[in-house]
Amino acid sequence: MKIGLIINIKRPDVFRVAREVISFLTKNGEHRLVMDMEAATAMSYEKLGVDSIEMQRVDLILAMGGDGTLLHTVRMIEGKSIPILGINLGSLGFLTEVTEEGLYSALTNILLGHYQIEKRMMLSIKIIRQTATLTTFKALNEAVVAESEIARMVNLKVFIDAEYLTTYRADGLIISTPTGSTGYSLAAGGTIVVPRMKVLMLTPVCPHTLTARPMIIPENSKIIIEIISSGQSILTIDGQQTYSLEFADKIEIERAEEEICLIKPQQCGFYEVLRNKLKWGGGIMD
Repeated sequence: MKIGLIINIKRPDVFRVAREVISFLTKNGEHRLVMDMEAATAMSYEKLGVDSIEMQRVDLILAMGGDGTLLHTVRMIEGKSIPILGINLGSLGFLTEVTEEGLYSALTNILLGHYQIEKRMMLSIKIIRQTATLTTFKALNEAVVAESEIARMVNLKVFIDAEYLTTYRADGLIISTPTGSTGYSLAAGGTIVVPRMKVLMLTPVCPHTLTARPMIIPENSKIIIEIISSGQSILTIDGQQTYSLEFADKIEIERAEEEICLIKPQQCGFYEVLRNKLKWGGGIMD
């Protein structure tokens, strides 16, 4: 089995766990291990280093760090259906469910083939200026449109399936998948959506009109956001990529054809994850 390791090199404490994982996999079967070149150099494993093209040819990927590391991994594999195991060595981590305590049990089950694949929908994002498509993106969590300057509102005219919805005057607008419902959207007052549901969500960030509430719309909807602000606006994809927007630019968002495959090594339901991560059901003294 060809296994790829992608780690958060900004956190040296992850290096220790990564070395232990490499040792574990080396001792438990004939596996070819590879790492992204930057991580391999940082850990002095240059022989394991490969470029992003080669990383897209592995059988599975271990993303070690936090949700940001997993989102970076998704961007690296460019929509390929490679199973990804998210290993949480950070803080909250809804996507990286496996902790260090359960890591080797999870790896053992994976090597034995005892795991499930959970497919997650993605967003396809297109930026249009006049009649030309400038660039496209894919997002697992969300796309956020906001002003580039802090404490300034953005004005956004929004259409759903060519029907005018409203004009938002807000700090920003989040378009998210069910996977992204526990990310920035949740912090902005959006609802939590079970990942297996196939819907899109619109969550305004600090809207000037208090009646502007979050919305859930069908998965086959096409959202068009037109920039009508005079200032500099910015599009952020999964908190990883940014693109500067101009007046009259349009952002076209719909469900992507590609899906991401997340490894579920144990029977840990979504509601259990919510209880554990958000500390539901406990008293203030717990």
